[in-house]
Amino acid sequence: MSLIVITAENLFEGEAEALNRLFERGMATLHLRKPFATEAEVRRLLEAIDSRFHGRIVLHDRFSLLDAFRLKGVHLNRRNPAPPARKGVSVSCSCHSPEEVKAAVEKYDYVFLSPVFDSISKAGYTHAFSREALQSAKDAGWGGERVVALGGISQETIPLAAACGFGGVAVLGALWGDYPKTKAMNALLKRFDALQSFFFPPLLFITHQTERYTCLQSVEIALAGGCRRIQLRMKDASPAEVEKTGIIAKELCARYGAELYVDDHVEVCKNIRAAGVHLGKADMPPRKARQLLGDGFIIGGTANTFEDILRLSSEGVDYIGLGPFRFTATKKNLSPIIGLSGYRRIASLCREQNVRLPVLAIGGIAQGDIADIMSVGVSGVAMSSAILQASDPVEETKKVVAILNSKL
Repeated sequence: MSLIVITAENLFEGEAEALNRLFERGMATLHLRKPFATEAEVRRLLEAIDSRFHGRIVLHDRFSLLDAFRLKGVHLNRRNPAPPARKGVSVSCSCHSPEEVKAAVEKYDYVFLSPVFDSISKAGYTHAFSREALQSAKDAGWGGERVVALGGISQETIPLAAACGFGGVAVLGALWGDYPKTKAMNALLKRFDALQSFFFPPLLFITHQTERYTCLQSVEIALAGGCRRIQLRMKDASPAEVEKTGIIAKELCARYGAELYVDDHVEVCKNIRAAGVHLGKADMPPRKARQLLGDGFIIGGTANTFEDILRLSSEGVDYIGLGPFRFTATKKNLSPIIGLSGYRRIASLCREQNVRLPVLAIGGIAQGDIADIMSVGVSGVAMSSAILQASDPVEETKKVVAILNSKL
């Protein structure tokens, strides 16, 4: 599931600075919607946004600027109903009924459906669909992975959108609030972090084949227990085997509104359109993976030291798997054990040097370790064996998820 940010309608002083800070904070896609701005004004705003982030921007107006800034794509609307002639750019559109959605997803990369909830930014713009209608559309196979919920999106309604099968949400009022007037940057970033927190669930389950369970059975167990982020790890399998399994695993994840990450295999990630890839120390460098994947995928990296985190941060990863916490038999060539004191020291260094990437503790973690690990300031944990070795792995996953949610 993805988070899309839509700009405020009107230009305001300091907007580029705010957008740059949000991009640095992890904003993956920005819809630049300025219906009342001239082309020159939109151009000036784009020029003030760091060029590193241009590939994450979608235009609602002034499509002529698409090529000049190498932007991600365009969003069609009544003012601009026709896509550009150039191929290779993202094209999306707005819809106002499940019937419109079903027709549009066949033509475009993704679509907005609105208003799903009562609008925050538009007074009197109330929701147009019941939960039952959305559930019926989901059951009918309306292409939910490529449908973005718009209207009334907030920290409270994002889980409801996920439950209805949406592949993403687009936020406007709940993020910007009165920022254009107050310029309260800390408040803006705090709101963004609160919204973004849903998209980095605190449990990452790493698949593992045991004497009791196959790799795919382990995926089903984690999903049934409430895990919404799965890493497909098949170290001794060929790329073809990983891809075959990945296709099925992605279908399983889609049923639960979960995301699938592929360990190591960048091409497989791209081929099956997984949410992202996780790269170990000996795997492809993150910069090269980003070149192959583009901006539409999440890239995670493995770290053992604070220096590793700094390097991975400079290479553009989206999250860190930091470990091992203790010895684990599921990984060969294990790096030095970090332990609780090591996590505390590294988390402190991250805060001191303003490194804000989500950090997941990994390696030999059991349910009883979670409270202590979360207390040092990490974003979550990655687990495998401790879940699958439990007498009831589904119930164990539920307990782990509950503990993590209570500690966030």
